[in-house]
Amino acid sequence: MKRIWINNNVYQEMLDEANDKAPLETGGLLVGYFSRDNTEIVATGMVGPGLNAVHGECFFSPDEDYQREEMGRIYDEKDGQIFYLGDWHTHPSGPGILSGKDKKALRNIARFPDNYVDNPSMLVLYGNVNQWRPRAWRISGSPFFLFCSYLDLDVVFYNSRP
Repeated sequence: MKRIWINNNVYQEMLDEANDKAPLETGGLLVGYFSRDNTEIVATGMVGPGLNAVHGECFFSPDEDYQREEMGRIYDEKDGQIFYLGDWHTHPSGPGILSGKDKKALRNIARFPDNYVDNPSMLVLYGNVNQWRPRAWRISGSPFFLFCSYLDLDVVFYNSRP
C-alpha cells in the first residue's frame, strides 16, 4: 500500500476543477482498481463534484446523488472492473495534510459497507491556482478504532495502464 498511480489525463481533470473553483474547495471520487496483492492503487478516472455540490473556503460537500449515479454508470460500463477507490479534494492555500475532518471522512468511507472498499484512499491537492501539489493516503487498520493508521502514499503519474 505504498503507491497510487494516477492517469495524467485524470490528474489534469482534477487540476482543471481545482483551478476553476479556487479559492474554494472542490473534489470528487477516485475510480480505478487495486493491484492483485492490494498494495497499490491505480486511478483510471474520477468523478467531479456535481452541479449541486457546495464549495466553501474550508469545506466541500459533494452532490452525492450525482456521484452515486456516475459511479454506478462507470461500474456498469466497465463490467465491474473499475470501482470506487476513495475521494479527492483540494486544500486551497492550505497544508498538504489530512485534517481531522478528512480523517473522520476516510474512516466513515471505510465503515460504510455499500462502498465496497475496506481501505479507501484520499488524495489532497494543496496549494493554489496552477501550483497544486498532490498528496495521498490510504487508511490502514480498523476504521472502527479512533486511532487507525493513515499510510502516506507515493503519487505516481502514468500515460497508459501500468
